[in-house]
Amino acid sequence: MKKFLAVVLTTIALAAPSLSVAQIGNMLGGLGASKSSGASAGADLGAQQDSLVRNYVAAGKDVLTANSYFADALGIKAQAVNAAATSDSLSAKDIEAQDKAISANAAAVSDAMKAGATLKDAESKAKYAKGLVSLVSGVVKYKGMTKDAQGFSSGLSGASPMMLPKLQSGAYVVKSLPGNVSNLSSSLKSAIDFAKSNGVEIPADATSLL
Repeated sequence: MKKFLAVVLTTIALAAPSLSVAQIGNMLGGLGASKSSGASAGADLGAQQDSLVRNYVAAGKDVLTANSYFADALGIKAQAVNAAATSDSLSAKDIEAQDKAISANAAAVSDAMKAGATLKDAESKAKYAKGLVSLVSGVVKYKGMTKDAQGFSSGLSGASPMMLPKLQSGAYVVKSLPGNVSNLSSSLKSAIDFAKSNGVEIPADATSLL
C-alpha cells in the first residue's frame, strides 16, 4: 500500500507540479474514499434488504392467517404450511415457500366459494370477519412496501457483482411484490363480495384498498 501511494504521489507531482500540498492531499483522500463508500453502499443495501424482507414476511403471515380463518369458516381444510414458510428466516427459498403456501390456500378458499360454500352460523361468520381483518392488514403492509422496494431495486442495479449473491432475498421481494399486490387486491375484492352476500361486517378500511 505504501509503495502504491508513493507511486501515485510521484505521478501527481510530475503531472501537476503547481498543485499545493493540500490539493494533493484532497486527491489522495478521494482515492481512499472509493473503497470506503463502496463498503458503505453495501451495508446500506444489506440494511434495506433486511427491512424489506422482514416486512414482506410479516405481510405474508397476515395473509396466511387470513386464509386459515377463511378455510375454517367455510369448513374446508387449509393445506399444511411448511414450517420454514412461517419462520423468521429471511432466505429467498423460505420466502418463496411462504408465497407458495399463500397461493395454495387462497386457491382452496376461492374454489370453495365458487362451489357454493356458505357461512352457516354466527361462529363461522365471526371467523370469516377475523380473516377479513387479517387480509386487510396484509394488503396494507404489501402496498406500504412499494416505495422501499423501488429504492432497493435502484440500489441493486448499481450493486457490485460480488454483492449480488447476498442480496437475493431482496431481489426476490422486488420481483414478486407487484404481482402479490395485484393478486391480493383481487382476492380482497372477492372476499368482501362474499362477506356482503353472507351478512358479514366489512372492516372500515377494506374497500379503500381496492
